Amino acid sequence: MTSWSFSFSVCLSSLLILYFFTASTVAQVPANATFKIINEGEFGDYITEYDAGYRVISNDFFAFPFSLCFYNTTPGEFILGMRAGLPRDEDLMRWVWDANRNHPVKENATLSFGRDGNLVLADVDGTVAWQTNTANKGVTGIKLLPNGNLVLYDKRGKFIWQSFDHPVDTLLVGMSVKKNGRLVSRTSEADGRDGKYSLVLDNSGFSLYLNNSGQLVNYNGWQGSAYSSVRFNTTPIDEDPKSAGWELLLQTFEDSKSPPTPSPTPSGRRLLQSFPVGSANTVILRKVNYNATLSFLRLQSDGNVKVFTYFDKVPYLRWSETFAFFSSYYVRECGLPSKCGSFGLCQMGMCVACPSPNGLLGWSEDCQPPKLKPCPAKAKVDYYKIAAAEHFLNRESTGDGEGPIKVEACRDKCSKDCRCKGFIYKEDTKKCLLVPVLGTFIRDVNTSTAYVKYSL
Repeated sequence: MTSWSFSFSVCLSSLLILYFFTASTVAQVPANATFKIINEGEFGDYITEYDAGYRVISNDFFAFPFSLCFYNTTPGEFILGMRAGLPRDEDLMRWVWDANRNHPVKENATLSFGRDGNLVLADVDGTVAWQTNTANKGVTGIKLLPNGNLVLYDKRGKFIWQSFDHPVDTLLVGMSVKKNGRLVSRTSEADGRDGKYSLVLDNSGFSLYLNNSGQLVNYNGWQGSAYSSVRFNTTPIDEDPKSAGWELLLQTFEDSKSPPTPSPTPSGRRLLQSFPVGSANTVILRKVNYNATLSFLRLQSDGNVKVFTYFDKVPYLRWSETFAFFSSYYVRECGLPSKCGSFGLCQMGMCVACPSPNGLLGWSEDCQPPKLKPCPAKAKVDYYKIAAAEHFLNRESTGDGEGPIKVEACRDKCSKDCRCKGFIYKEDTKKCLLVPVLGTFIRDVNTSTAYVKYSL
């Protein structure tokens, strides 16, 4: 054997010994900290959001007012979720984070945490419904923090995995949405699977989208430059954390680094105006007259964005709605696509009419848009007018469409477009806005007319 071959063999052997030694010394979860919890037993007695049944998993996963539970809104289909609120509140307890809402599990499913540090939710047949993918990454423990963050940490206390990095439809105080990340609404209160609304951090800002049969329609949001992340936060108006006045905030970060997860309690006053300070911009959503530390922002199943705040200094009804994007004080309520269900005319926040070829009829939840024949079949179409009306897609950021253009040309463009369900024509500016979904129309000035397409 040459000296070169001998040296190589010695080096390779040393590397293999080092590898196996290192692999064998990866920190593990202590045996007394592992668990396997079965989804079984009696349900809780108190009322929760979505009228859900629930089982509290363990007192080890409680940090006022948060607890980890199995819950269901459909018989036999369970979600591992985070509950906020206490039974004694005499109020709805809220669901603020889900692990597996698109992959519910059955009775006798298991939640296990083994020596390898992986947290696994498995169905009764052993199928893995959800996991943290943290096996053999140095995890030594798991804990639910007072801010609602479920964390898996290593021997130095560093977070290897945290629920704050995996928002679903809700942001607790301190949670962020990162670039190209999103919140996705529930389908409905009864159905927790992904719904048709999303709040996405993209190059346009923090944008609200409606999934219209695969076509994403931007219906509103917070405009801005390309941010790396947006964080929901609250802070006292005065330096004193015991201040009666608090602000609900969206903080936007422009640098390439994601912001660190803050402590559960804000340490100081934030910006009062929407202009840069260091690497962050701050948008004030609203001010409240009490401590707002325990708040969450949610994309609702109807497409609205709301904030709810928990105030434990009152004897009951501790949750309050403290902000709504579509409201009397922020963006007009009639701008919510689902305000009048699948079809209707809205005025001053109320659904006032059901448009039809025979004119405006009384509105009800049964009001439906006209059914169009399959496209691109050469079916003839016509339009009926809604005078003095515009659409939820008419807004300052998008303008009123193309123009100047004649109304006949606008009509022709819609007739040739299979995705077009109608159009808005502005008589004063001669602008034309094609709409791919109907939803809510808005009573407006007499210079705007809505045209609804229907098959002959």
